[in-house]
Amino acid sequence: MKATKSNDRLLSSSQFRAVYERGQKFSTPYFSAFVLRTDSGHQRLGLTTTRKIGGAVLRNRCRRRMREIFRLRDRSILAEVGFDVVFNLRTGVASADYKDIKAAFDQMLHRFRRSLSLAKDLE
Repeated sequence: MKATKSNDRLLSSSQFRAVYERGQKFSTPYFSAFVLRTDSGHQRLGLTTTRKIGGAVLRNRCRRRMREIFRLRDRSILAEVGFDVVFNLRTGVASADYKDIKAAFDQMLHRFRRSLSLAKDLE
């Protein structure tokens, strides 16, 4: 298993703030996602969890699942696009099946790609 490199993750509050302020918001039953297109070509991940999800062990498990879904994502969907994504995990993620969370993630990526296509058409 390959560990996520620190340059593949959003770590500072200023990085999170930039995505919140300028990114697009997508909602699912399991998370809210804020996605910001970047010129860097890198795809970076940020995660936030609330204590409403449960104790530290459960919150960490939810974060690990999301990092794994991000790591194993279909790279052909947005291969040429750099983006930063922040997931605000909701309480439903703790009891959800892995495949349901992955389906919500894939749907969010498709919606983001579609919004990028529409933006190009308007230019």
